[in-house]
Amino acid sequence: MDEIAGGVRRYVLEHPDAADSVEGIHRWWLAPVLRDEAREHVETALDRLVDEGVLRRVTLEDGQVIYSGARSQPHGRRD
Repeated sequence: MDEIAGGVRRYVLEHPDAADSVEGIHRWWLAPVLRDEAREHVETALDRLVDEGVLRRVTLEDGQVIYSGARSQPHGRRD
């Protein structure tokens, strides 16, 4: 989990306006070596980063959940 969280944290620092779903983060934000990690591990790392205030989790009107850097403002309902 630490490697996944670290990878997401670095990505957000390098791309402060980035926002994506769990699937998109798993595929595009993580280093290739981490892309084989289970989705559940990615979700756990994202939840931890939300709790730490690094990420913001937003549920869009269609129910899709999007994560972004805590400073970004995607439109939708905050969880």
